[in-house]
Amino acid sequence: MTFELNGRYANRKGHYTVLELNPPKMTVRYDDGSEAQLNIAIQERIWENIAAEIEAQESSRAARAERKKQHGDMKFYVKSLSMIAQEEISAPGWRDKVTMVAEPGPKLLPGSRVIYYAIENKAFFAVATVTGEANNSPPKGFFYPAKDPSDFTFYPIDMDVIISNLKMSVPDHTVELESAPSYKSQLVVPETYIEINEDDFELLAELLTEIIEEEEEEDEDLDSEDEDYEE
Repeated sequence: MTFELNGRYANRKGHYTVLELNPPKMTVRYDDGSEAQLNIAIQERIWENIAAEIEAQESSRAARAERKKQHGDMKFYVKSLSMIAQEEISAPGWRDKVTMVAEPGPKLLPGSRVIYYAIENKAFFAVATVTGEANNSPPKGFFYPAKDPSDFTFYPIDMDVIISNLKMSVPDHTVELESAPSYKSQLVVPETYIEINEDDFELLAELLTEIIEEEEEEDEDLDSEDEDYEE
């Protein structure tokens, strides 16, 4: 990129206007009126990073708007699971395609989103989107030891993110939810749904997505090393 005279940019201190360009330095005035001599190359990298963050935020807002357009006023939940009693979504078959709600749980609408919480591990590990209407018929292969199938309503889902190795999941002591400040005490019972706001949901979903992306990058690096070794 190239800075322009009178152009407005930003760094971690704040927004500024370019007054003079004298490579490798430039003179800028911050919005608070103070002036500074800045290294152009360093400021280019900082501005590119900030611009990328702004673009990501705008993309996220656009995605939210599109989901609201398609599904109306969506709701966001955290659901507790006992990984000892029943690994609802880590086992093969219906569990990675369906989420269930025990009475008197919430009615999930298409587009609603759910983050899964492992009780024994005290950690968040998956994100899902509800894709269809409720169904009272148990899916093929259904098994749940604690209750009769008639006690549940079943909803089809798409798994957006799932961390199979729970040691890599997001521990609850690192997460505060403003919309559900007492969530840790609420999620001690399996099959509990608590509603949270969109900001809390997006923040937590982003943390889980970053873990998956890091794992994928590590796998790609290992594959690349294997190829180099074979050559």
